[in-house]
Amino acid sequence: MLDRFGVISDEMHDELATALPEIRALGCRCVEVQLFDGKTVAGVADAELDRAEDLLVEHGLTVSAIGSQFIKPTYAQDDAGFERELELLRAEIRVAKRLGAPIVRSYSFRRDGMVGLGNPSPRSPKGGDVPSHRLEQIASKMRRAAQMAADEGLVLGLENVRSCWANSGHNTGRILDAVDHPALQAIWDPGNDLVSGGNPNAEGYQAVRGRICLVHVKDAHVVDAAAGLTAWDAVGKGEVGWREQFELLTRDGYRWWLSLETHWHPKGPNGEPADKVRDSRVSFEGIKEALTVRR
Repeated sequence: MLDRFGVISDEMHDELATALPEIRALGCRCVEVQLFDGKTVAGVADAELDRAEDLLVEHGLTVSAIGSQFIKPTYAQDDAGFERELELLRAEIRVAKRLGAPIVRSYSFRRDGMVGLGNPSPRSPKGGDVPSHRLEQIASKMRRAAQMAADEGLVLGLENVRSCWANSGHNTGRILDAVDHPALQAIWDPGNDLVSGGNPNAEGYQAVRGRICLVHVKDAHVVDAAAGLTAWDAVGKGEVGWREQFELLTRDGYRWWLSLETHWHPKGPNGEPADKVRDSRVSFEGIKEALTVRR
């Protein structure tokens, strides 16, 4: 499984020219591109894409996915907002096709009443409810987006994230079922499932099993259960249970890419800024440890 790992580029460094050689030095063969030197993918010019293609060839990396922000900030009931988001998706599809990425990421609309990124917020079992009227709104809109991706020969990857309706694996599975489109698959994030109130090695994984196009790897723990406060960890140091998760994926014959999404970027003892390269290397060592065979 280690040979199918990559890193989300800006988790290593904000500049592609710095991030890519560091990712290749880990032995990775792919990269998930989310930012171009601090810019979102939708605003990238042709000259910047040319440069990115050259860098990818230079470092022997392919692009596993485009880290779109599609419909993350938008509410399911906002029809006009969704039409604007479709224009964003078109721009991101353009980048995916230029860089040879088979997947463009999607979210599932912002949860009603969500404040910021949702940390802290209540960690309801299985991620809480998705009301039927919201599920219908989400499904009808996401079906259009999935067809747009399919028309271009791409997969729309639905990532579970705390601030959106598909926060847990359970709720992601519900949305996949409601949309019922072959081009919509799960970008499965067990860490996000955990912080949303799910159990990533039980019902969370089972809900998306067999429908995963990409796995995001990061770790977390609960700081204050009553408040729903959580914090990120180096992979293997939190509560996700990555050894068990990798065993589940291996058992079911998972053969696609996995991306380190470090998120754990502690400041040093003097309060100096995080060293993303160092932090990602630490988490990658945690991945290798979790992949070792039990004796």
